[in-house]
Amino acid sequence: MKKIVSFILLFLVIFSISSCSNGKKEDITIVYTNDIHSYIGNTKKDDNGTEAPALRLDDISYYVNDLKKNNKNVLLVDAGDEIQGTVYGSYDNGKSVIDLMNEVGYDLATPGNHDFDYGMEVFMSVVKQAKFPYISCNFKNIDGTNVLDKYKIFEIGGYKIGFVGISTPQTITQSTPTFFQNENKEFIYKFDGQSDKADLYKTVQDSINEIRNNVDYLIALGHLGVGADVEKDGLRSIDVINNTTGIDAFIDGHSHTIMEKELIKSKDNKDVILTQTGSYLDAYGVMTISNGKIDTKLVDQLSDIKKDEYKLISDVNAKLGQKIGVLDKKLYVNNPDNIKQRLVRARETNLGDFSSDSVYWYINFEKQLDCDIALTNGGGIRADIEAGDLTYLSAKTVMPFGNQVCLIKTKGINIKNALEMGVTVCEGWDTQWDCPQENGGFMQVAGLKYEVDTAVKSTVKTDSNGLFSEVSGDYRVKNIMVYNKKTNQYEAFDENKEYTVGGINYILRNSGNGLSMFANSELVLDYIDEDYSVLAKYMMAFKENNDVKVNNNNCPLKSYTNYLLDYENPKGSGRINILNLIEQ
Repeated sequence: MKKIVSFILLFLVIFSISSCSNGKKEDITIVYTNDIHSYIGNTKKDDNGTEAPALRLDDISYYVNDLKKNNKNVLLVDAGDEIQGTVYGSYDNGKSVIDLMNEVGYDLATPGNHDFDYGMEVFMSVVKQAKFPYISCNFKNIDGTNVLDKYKIFEIGGYKIGFVGISTPQTITQSTPTFFQNENKEFIYKFDGQSDKADLYKTVQDSINEIRNNVDYLIALGHLGVGADVEKDGLRSIDVINNTTGIDAFIDGHSHTIMEKELIKSKDNKDVILTQTGSYLDAYGVMTISNGKIDTKLVDQLSDIKKDEYKLISDVNAKLGQKIGVLDKKLYVNNPDNIKQRLVRARETNLGDFSSDSVYWYINFEKQLDCDIALTNGGGIRADIEAGDLTYLSAKTVMPFGNQVCLIKTKGINIKNALEMGVTVCEGWDTQWDCPQENGGFMQVAGLKYEVDTAVKSTVKTDSNGLFSEVSGDYRVKNIMVYNKKTNQYEAFDENKEYTVGGINYILRNSGNGLSMFANSELVLDYIDEDYSVLAKYMMAFKENNDVKVNNNNCPLKSYTNYLLDYENPKGSGRINILNLIEQ
């Protein structure tokens, strides 16, 4: 009997040793994306100048599945802004993009600010539709409770990998503020860090502390960015790393930065890997955990599989691909002298003029209402329009968000404050992108012209939610002139006069980009038409006999004598004059 017991004990010891050997730690691969912005139909020109597929979600799917077929331990995560940005996202408010992410096999995501652009109800339906969880430690109900789970722990390859989700505190103003309010315009959601950066650091640290002792590695999955706009408020991923302990690596988004691997010091002086893949599927990231070390690389090569157009792409292109006219000269978002420099959020461009004029024309001519001024936020103008054939898709690509055009009546001082809020940083230089520092609320205008004196320091003040409060000093915006449609002259602007203003309800009714000065203005008409539809109808109004040719000579606004108009000049017709500017 003793021999039997001894044999059993020996067997258990051997089995235990064998089990430990079989349960050894294995390498982990974390594949990651950020700021896809629904760019699921990417193309690029090959050596022959022919459009060919570029990196797409199915390339990532092929890579992930290939690893899994070879018994590798893989997680696939995303750092926000998945469903908005192109017509393929706005086509059905991101539903099809989430379907594609489900098919690809995402395991986890954190929300970006633009994932709220279709409204809170749509965002919550996206969270429910996704077969992967969304996490954010600082997205909260107004009572301080979390809307989403703060973190997620995966047990894989013998390890426990913890992810903490972090959202940019700028989300409310960089999406649509009213989406975070109730019917009484009271905020019912908040983001820790929006009024004090220390709140963000504390919330992140508290979440880390809750799981740090229960995981082998802790990865921050954030949508914070490293851009100049968040640097001044201490809200970068770099700042979070500098002011916390316990993070091993940080997968970031928001600033569209290509950052394969940067080592950032934590509060306790340890190196933390910070990485970001750029935007629009420029690349995907591959993070490896092997032998106790973390490394990262970015991958932009296509898979060897035959590329098939998604049904969604085909459906949208068929619907919106109808030719509606011909454009003589390219309309620009970027600098024609340096195509990598985006200008529309800091300077006048011909596409800025064209977009604002489309609203101005549509309300005055088609709707037969009186529109004194039209405003278009530069952040809402997303892509150049190439010379050549025009389609509905051309217009939808410029304005993919599905914003509705409205008309309000408001005092001149509100218009002046909106212009002022849009030029808080236009004289600065963003060294990351080698272009003027941007503001999504920079105003492209119609029926209006103005100057900006950059020698005057900006004194725009905002509240804890990033909404406009006041201009505490001198105005940078000067010499505002309004076009009088009766006298056909530009006349002095009156701060106390009421003007009718056309534009999208994102800025005129919903305080987008923090433009809350319009919130209590009189509504003349809402839901006039979708912005891209107005743009397309304006294109079709450039009639020459039986054809549509978009050029200065055929402009439907040419009856407005002395109106500033020059679509063939990439830098616009001179409606916005920036003074005392030292270009880099």
